[in-house]
Amino acid sequence: MAENYPENMTELNKQYLEEQKRDPTITKQQLIRRAVADAFQDFLSEAEEGHYDSGKLVGNEIQVFGINQKLRHVIKPMGTSFESDFEKDGAKLMWYLEEQANKAIK
Repeated sequence: MAENYPENMTELNKQYLEEQKRDPTITKQQLIRRAVADAFQDFLSEAEEGHYDSGKLVGNEIQVFGINQKLRHVIKPMGTSFESDFEKDGAKLMWYLEEQANKAIK
């Protein structure tokens, strides 16, 4: 598991069990969406060597906003959704998010 988020379903299932103790209403889908958003932001900040732009998971896309709050880039999932991408192959999705973060800053 990355420092703050799960990178595959095995890690997510462990986190889900822990989170459910604190919040019984939490869903796996919520945790996946949080993991995708956090991973992308980490990759984006790493690519920029600091936190300048922000990635926000909105519906079924990640929107990248510049420091002036203007939309700079939109990232679509590999398949039908980021959630299904994560469930199918979390490691592949992490590589994709890192690649997309690098493209977003160019």
